[in-house]
Amino acid sequence: MFRRFLAYGFVGWALEVTFTGLADCRRLRDRRLTGHSYLWMLPIYGSGGLLLERLHERFAARGVPRALRSLAYMAGIYGIEFGSAAMLNRLLGDVPWRYVDGINVRGYVRLDYAPFWYACGWLFEPLQRELRKLDRPGRRAHRSLSAPTSGDVWARRPAPSPPRPAVPA
Repeated sequence: MFRRFLAYGFVGWALEVTFTGLADCRRLRDRRLTGHSYLWMLPIYGSGGLLLERLHERFAARGVPRALRSLAYMAGIYGIEFGSAAMLNRLLGDVPWRYVDGINVRGYVRLDYAPFWYACGWLFEPLQRELRKLDRPGRRAHRSLSAPTSGDVWARRPAPSPPRPAVPA
């Protein structure tokens, strides 16, 4: 689970840096594509991904269509963003990403980002399927030098047949 936590954190960071770089390019005409984020975002994105996994388990078990699940993920993302902003405001006295533009709630979330968050919710399930692979045990990368055991892959191979004697012509 810790690997998935880190993976969600790094994927979130990458998305945020990409988004802010492209937004500044469009808004400020800054072609350097200088994106930015905050160190606080790694644990926020990491725990948010794990929380969305729990949401996915509940809705997928009930047979909720993907379009509605994506709406639920979008609402979950807004809840995580708002809750973490409120928590950081209490801890730091301010929110690192205070929104002043667009339709915002207390500067914590921007409601006009709903299409972007919906798209993130739609892409969450394929990402989750890939990140679940991080929980699988690693494969053995090399052949064991010890004697094969009954469960060893190498023990199941048939023994080579002895060479045939040459037939005189």
